[in-house]
Amino acid sequence: MKNDNAFDSFRVMLLALGHFTVDVYANLLPPLLPVFYIMYSLNDTAISLLTAVFSVTSTLIQPVFGYIADKYGKKWIAALGVAWVSVGMCLLGEAPGYMALVIMVGLAGIGSSMYHPQASAMVPKVSGNRKGLGMSLFMAGGNIGYSLMPLIAVIIVAVFGVHSLIWLIPPGVIVGLLIYLYAPRMDVDRQSTLDLRTLFGSFREVKGPLTTLLTVVSLRAWVCMGMITFIPIYFMHSHFEGWALFGHDIAGIGYAITLFLFILADAVGGIIGGWAADRWGNKKVTVPTLLAAAPVLFLAFVVPDILVWPLIVLAGGLVYASISPTTLLAQEMLPRSQGMAGGLTLGFANGIGGLLVLVTGVISDYLGRFDAILSLILILVIAGLIAAMLPGDKLKVEAPAPMIKQ
Repeated sequence: MKNDNAFDSFRVMLLALGHFTVDVYANLLPPLLPVFYIMYSLNDTAISLLTAVFSVTSTLIQPVFGYIADKYGKKWIAALGVAWVSVGMCLLGEAPGYMALVIMVGLAGIGSSMYHPQASAMVPKVSGNRKGLGMSLFMAGGNIGYSLMPLIAVIIVAVFGVHSLIWLIPPGVIVGLLIYLYAPRMDVDRQSTLDLRTLFGSFREVKGPLTTLLTVVSLRAWVCMGMITFIPIYFMHSHFEGWALFGHDIAGIGYAITLFLFILADAVGGIIGGWAADRWGNKKVTVPTLLAAAPVLFLAFVVPDILVWPLIVLAGGLVYASISPTTLLAQEMLPRSQGMAGGLTLGFANGIGGLLVLVTGVISDYLGRFDAILSLILILVIAGLIAAMLPGDKLKVEAPAPMIKQ
């Protein structure tokens, strides 16, 4: 008999692999922004629109798929999501114009929305009594994939051209098939599955703390998506000049390395944050890491180039240390709607944050990119202060959990 408290490492790592794959393809867009910036003669607002559109379709509609995950528990939705986003993102190089690019970005994002709620609902069920570790590994899979793509994309486009992106489609389709074959199949307990009326009733029971939590996650997402959007275009000029690696000039890809380090640090910070949440509690990790990230992030944009990368690494780790704790807080508030909880924190709130990047783009066009960066740092401070109003780690509502058929 399966021990419900056992940590199923195979399935946790499989779901993390799926997250890795989805986010590898999802992060094709940021390193291509400088290419599109020149190709279509765009301003910062138009660049931010691409990020905002992808955020809406890849995250804002996740609660819809979260509800489907809770009600039907179909793992094929997650598997299809992996294949969908891989095909959609790799076709961006074939866009005939800017408006077509906007539409294609939006369609590709749907695949990400399909995967995250279903997979995030599975993770706690196969993590036993080490849910913080399981969720942090799942998050780390996504963040590692997210961090690798800037370097992969820049090298491929530089050597083979933007049309060569279609060569990257097959790995995503293969991983989607593996998810379909080997991910845990969740049998939904109809007595514990909420209809829409009961679901909204459960929202009302925790509307205060849930609203606070979603506000924090939305503001953090605004900062993260803003940094991912503006790091490439901020550092693509007048930085890392004369730098060489193994005898090769890296000034042209310095921005991609900076983005890579920021997101890789997110992954490491997410793992440490999940471990710390198991040890000290979700809120006790969330508040100090958000507040500590702000001054470090500020320094990363004002110091000499030689200090940029160490500070970007530290800032990225601090910003993302709270991602697992906030997801687990939502699942504690909505114990009978694990998929919806994941859809709200990994999806809806992140979508709101991504949409708000448009505001940062307007600030950049009118006041300058450095002022846009300063506005994001201020938002991070506000997020930390609001997080201090979250309930402690005792807000739990007992409810039966979905069963997983082996």
